[in-house]
Amino acid sequence: DGVFAIAITILALELHVPQLQEITSGNLITAILDQWPSYFAFVLSFTSILILWINHHARLALVERIDGLLMFGNGLLLMAIVALSYPTALVGEYLTTPAGEAAVATYGLLVLGTSAAWNIFLLALRPERGLLKPGVPPELIASARRRVALGFVIYVVATGLALVNAYLGLGII
Repeated sequence: DGVFAIAITILALELHVPQLQEITSGNLITAILDQWPSYFAFVLSFTSILILWINHHARLALVERIDGLLMFGNGLLLMAIVALSYPTALVGEYLTTPAGEAAVATYGLLVLGTSAAWNIFLLALRPERGLLKPGVPPELIASARRRVALGFVIYVVATGLALVNAYLGLGII
């Protein structure tokens, strides 16, 4: 839980007070509105981390014991979540520039890595591996694995499309 909370907090550190050359209310409002990509990236990443946190909590509630594969998948997942602040900052800074596609593609690669880590995490939770509490329906894990595998494919497509159109890539992500 602590890693998720810290990752969310790090995202907020990328929100900066605008610097004004001429200090007026109008200039401040304009400068704040001009930072919309940073706010958008923050909300996108915050929401993503929150969903990951909820899913992580729900999946770990099903676990009776752990092993190396589960710990490895969990570690990769936590690393990817903490690293999300970097591409979030890139999107916030460069979305509306000619580098927008590269910024969103970088974001997509990180999300793709997060999805890969989830796939490893859920692979470790296959019922036949014996890590789950008694009574956990195998279909619950199978369904989660299908959704995460589909997500991986969607993120591959989104990342590729981000190189063509940043907004399309973000919309799919």
